[in-house]
Amino acid sequence: MKKIQVIAGGTSGMGLDTAKALAEYGPVFVGGRNPERLQNALATLKEAGVEAYGGRCDISDIESVKAFAAAAGEIAPIGNVVNAAGVDFDVSTNEQMVEINMVGTVNMVETFFPLMTEGTMLNYSSITGYYYQPTPEEKAVWDAPTDPDFGKKCLEFIVKVPNPMPGRLPDTYPGYTATKRFVIHYTMANASRFGAKGLRIISIAPGSFNTPMLATQKEFLASIAAGTAYKRVGEPEEMAYLIKNLLDPKVSYLTGCDIIMDGGKFAMSTVKQLA
Repeated sequence: MKKIQVIAGGTSGMGLDTAKALAEYGPVFVGGRNPERLQNALATLKEAGVEAYGGRCDISDIESVKAFAAAAGEIAPIGNVVNAAGVDFDVSTNEQMVEINMVGTVNMVETFFPLMTEGTMLNYSSITGYYYQPTPEEKAVWDAPTDPDFGKKCLEFIVKVPNPMPGRLPDTYPGYTATKRFVIHYTMANASRFGAKGLRIISIAPGSFNTPMLATQKEFLASIAAGTAYKRVGEPEEMAYLIKNLLDPKVSYLTGCDIIMDGGKFAMSTVKQLA
C-alpha cells in the first residue's frame, strides 16, 4: 500500500509543485491556511492526474496540525512529510514569523514524528538563514523547542538584532533570517532520534525562486538575479524535482543536513570567485 505524501504549505509556489512531484510516491495530502487557495490547489493537482486530498492547516496552531495529521492518516499511512509552510519578512511581523517559521516547524515535526514508520521529514529553510549567527544564549533556547515559552523567548532575541541594510530591507528582515537559521539548526538536532526509527530528516534552503512570495520584491528582481551564477531566479519545478529525488528511498544515508539550492548566491557572496 502506497503511503500518503503530506505537504503543509502545498497550495502555491514551490509547495504546490512539490506536491505534484511527490505523486510518484503515492497520493498527496496538501494543507494551507486559506480555504480558497486550498481548493484551487486541489483542482490543479487533480487536473494534472494526481490523487490529491487536502485539509486546512495552520502550522502555528498545534491543534490544527494534529487535526491535519489525523485527516491525512485516515486516507493512508503517513509517508514523506514536507513542511513548505512559512511567511516572509515583507508581509509579516516578527511575531508572525516566530509563530509560523519556528513554532510551526516544531509543531509539524513533533506531530508527525510519532506517526512515521518510514520516509523522510523535509523542512523548508532559506539561504538567508546562513547570514544569521545565533548567540550561545539563543542556541540554548533553540535547544529546548518544546518549552511552553519557546516562541516568546525566541522573539526576545530577534527584536534586538539590527537591520544590516536599512532602507533596502524592512526591519523584519533580521527576524526572518533568524527563524530560518533555526529551521536548519532544529533539523540537524533531530538527526539522531529520526535515525533511531530508521527515518530521515533534512532541510532545503532555497534562494530566490519565481513564486508569489518573491513577487513582493519585484522592484529588486534584476539585482536579485544578478547575484546568482546564472543571472536568473529559480523555477518552482526545479526545486520540486530536487526534493522528489532527495526523498527517494535510495538516498537513505542523507539525513540531518541542509541542502542549498540558490543558483550559487551564497558561494558568490562569501567566497572570492575565480576568473
